[in-house]
Amino acid sequence: MSIESIGLKNFTVFEDFQLDVSSGINVFIGENGTGKTHLLKALYAACELSKTGNKIEDLLKCFRENQQEGNLLRNKNIGQLTISIFSKGIVTYKICEGKYSVEIPDGAKFLAVYIPVKDMLTHADGFLAMANKYRDFPFDKTLTDIVIKASQWKVKQPPKLALAILPILEEMMDGTVVFENDEFYIKKNRGQMILFELEAEGLKKVGLLWQLLMTDNLDEDCILIWDEPEANLNPKFLPRIVECLLELSRHGVQIFLSTHNYIFAKYFDVAKNENDSVLFHSLYFEEKTQRVKCETQPYFENLKHNDISAAFNELLEHVYQIQIGD
Repeated sequence: MSIESIGLKNFTVFEDFQLDVSSGINVFIGENGTGKTHLLKALYAACELSKTGNKIEDLLKCFRENQQEGNLLRNKNIGQLTISIFSKGIVTYKICEGKYSVEIPDGAKFLAVYIPVKDMLTHADGFLAMANKYRDFPFDKTLTDIVIKASQWKVKQPPKLALAILPILEEMMDGTVVFENDEFYIKKNRGQMILFELEAEGLKKVGLLWQLLMTDNLDEDCILIWDEPEANLNPKFLPRIVECLLELSRHGVQIFLSTHNYIFAKYFDVAKNENDSVLFHSLYFEEKTQRVKCETQPYFENLKHNDISAAFNELLEHVYQIQIGD
């Protein structure tokens, strides 16, 4: 089961926002402050609530532990904040508590994985114990959840979904991930064990994706939410990550991504085939009302509100002018 559309009302920068999404891959772009990360976290929170049933506090925890009432409201004078996720043909039910309301398809349980921009496996040792002990722990639920999921036992044989993807990841990091004594390592093909905290930042992302596949947290009918996959990653690996994501979507994983990277976004245009479902969503502030709006296109190059392409073209123009000057 996939999510068909997302609704956000009176939520952070979103006044009254409705968006139809792809059952395959959804790529979000937009200037800083247009709400990309907030949208992804709201989506994850709604998926988590579909499993717990009625714990509205899980919504707040996805933004910060002990989040204060009203902090997520765009306009505190309006009665309620609402987050909605819809699936085709399924009636929704509403979970309400105080100023918060979440609408979820009745009977649906969405299994989601949220990968934050910040590397968390480096901090796995003692991290969860501290999170459980201190009420004012300055990390949100998305950060603790990814450590929990990556720390779970590994399957003895790679899941069917992972067979086409693991070789790509292992080639990129020249090894496999090992979890021993509450520490993550990358065991290199030459036998060397490298602590996660000493590994290159970009390779940590590759290792995390490998681990999620091997712990069976990424499976068919799962939802993968990934905030800026390209962060700290060597540009030469971007097409390989796109290849992995397309393969995941072909096996039923619905994917939501945010990016600021031209090469990463453009590779979806280049690599997808006619059967792949990919949508690009550009969040922007409408000039007249200053409300957050969204433009959706099946190809990155077709987006009219595209600050990434604008910056890239500005660079090309600058290079051209330098060369003409010579």
